[in-house]
Order: sequence, then C-alpha cells, then structure tokens
Amino acid sequence: MKKILIIGSSGYVGSVLVNFLKKKYFLYGIDTEWFKTKVFDKNSYSEFQPNKFLLTDLRKINLAELNFVPDVIIYLAAISNDPMGKQFRKLTHEINTHHCEKIAKQAKKIGVRKFIFASSCSIYGAAGNAKKKETHKISPLTDYAKSKVNSENKLKKLSDNKFKVISLRFATAAGYSPKLRLDLVFNDFIANAVTKKKILILSDGTPWRPLIHVKDMARAIDWAIKYTLKKNFLAVNTGSDKWTFTIKKLAQLVSKTLGNIEVVLNKNSQPDKRSYTVDFSLFKKICKENQPKENINISIKELAKKIIKSKFNFNNFRNSQKFIRLKTLTDLQNKNKLDKNLYWIKK
Repeated sequence: MKKILIIGSSGYVGSVLVNFLKKKYFLYGIDTEWFKTKVFDKNSYSEFQPNKFLLTDLRKINLAELNFVPDVIIYLAAISNDPMGKQFRKLTHEINTHHCEKIAKQAKKIGVRKFIFASSCSIYGAAGNAKKKETHKISPLTDYAKSKVNSENKLKKLSDNKFKVISLRFATAAGYSPKLRLDLVFNDFIANAVTKKKILILSDGTPWRPLIHVKDMARAIDWAIKYTLKKNFLAVNTGSDKWTFTIKKLAQLVSKTLGNIEVVLNKNSQPDKRSYTVDFSLFKKICKENQPKENINISIKELAKKIIKSKFNFNNFRNSQKFIRLKTLTDLQNKNKLDKNLYWIKK
C-alpha cells in the first residue's frame, strides 16, 4: 500500500481528501490545526482522519525525522484566499512558497518520487474572455495568486526524472466539507439563500469563475497519485466547463435551485478585475477516469440541507469567526492564541 503524506490534512480540502483516499492508501497527515474547533459536523468528523497524524507547524517540519519515506507528498497547506493574502502578505509568500520549496527540497533529498501541489486558476488573473490554457500568459493580481505562481516556478526547477511534480491548477473550491468555509462564493451564496432568503452579490456580478466541488478536487488528486508522468513537471487546469459561471449566473442558479430566492447586486461596487475562464481540455484528455462527477444542483441542495439541519447561528455569518478563515485567524490573534506570525502561543 502506497504511503501518502498530506501537508494540510485537516482543512477544508484536506479533510475531504483524507476521507476519499483512506481506503486506498496509508495516509500520514500534518497540520497546524488553526481551524481545529471549526468542525461543522462533529458526528462524522472521525471519518476524515488520516491513519497517522502529526500536529505541527509546517515551518518546523524536517521530513528526515519522520522515520519513513512517503511515496507521494501532497502539499495543500496555504494562506488560502485573497483577503487572507492581503492581511498576511509576508506570511502568504513564506508559507505558500518558501516553505513549500523547502519541504520539496527535503522530499527530494530523502527519496520521495512524486510531489503534488495544489495550485489555483486564480493565477490567470484578469484574463478577459479567452479561455486560458496552461501555455497562456499568466497575470496574477493578488499575493495569494502570485505565491502560487512562484511555487510552481520553484517546483519546476526542482523536478527531475527522480522527483516528479504535478501542479493542479484548481478552479475555485466549492461544496460541503466537515471543515466548512463560507468565504467561498458558491458556499456563501447558499448560506445567504438559506438564512436570509436573499443572495447579496458583493460585486457587479460580471466576473467569470470556474468552480470545482471539493470531492472532485479529491478525485483529481487521486488521479495525480496514480498518473505516470512522462515529463518531470506538469501543470494542468483542474475543473470543468459545466461548473464555470459568471458570479451573477451562479447566484441565479442557486436561487432557482432553492426556490427563486431574491438576488441583489451591489450596484455601487468597484469592478472586480479577477475574471477568468479556463480551458480544461488537457485535464479532460489525460484524466479520463477521474473527471469531475458532482452535479451542481445536487451539490447546492446538499449544502443547503446541511446548513438547515445544523444548530449553528448563521446570522451575519460573513463576519463570523466560525466559517470565515480570515476572521478565525484574527480572532485567535486577538485572544492571544496566535502570535503575529501565526504560531500558536504556548501557555
């Protein structure tokens, strides 16, 4: 059985990935657990635990001390969206790029054969109307997106015939996870529809966004584990045309699926330059067996049902430290649980 090391195993994506892979591989997870108390469904969370787990900050990792050599390393850990990247600019590049490179170098040194990196389609930035292929020019607009580009560049330089690297340029994550995030547009709209009977769009609704269900992210990573890479490095757009919408069209789809909920545009908002459509033809060609399978209408209803059944108070959830990652971190800092560099403060 292959041994897989997942760095960032307890987060929004990591917890779903663990559940998807645990019957196929021996999973070793590492996470700093910034969001350890933010479990949406505690009754089922035990299903989302790896075989072995190490609670530590990735900035302190020395792979040589793990006493085993993983067959594959999956690097999910990140300051994980644009608002967090703006708030923690220096740390975004430190965690998302510098320490990714550091761990990749350690991995190569101890004999790890494959490194899978969770990148992002946001690297295309203000892409206009043309669908962006992997070979097209990238225009990252935010520190988060720039950190992903820099990581890809450094990993490409490290890759060779004994250390293969696959960079999955994921569309925007969406859907239910036991570590639910409501700072993602798909999830935000559903939470608004269910709790407020109104979907408030914070932009003019015109930007394009490709989406991918978190379960389909897990499917893609499973493919990357098994895929025999002919080249030393591969970057591939990961998602599907079926899940690509303008923000306004997405809101209207959520509204229609959940019963004609009112959709309100913020007419006073500044235009959002982060707009891009992506060409997924390469992913469709080389990943035939693990293509996205989740149905968007079913996914909308599933998350809505989870929210309705929960006991959480979703009033003003956009400012809640429970489901908004930036709010969680700043709350932990305000309570003197995390320091300015996001290390846990020992009592």
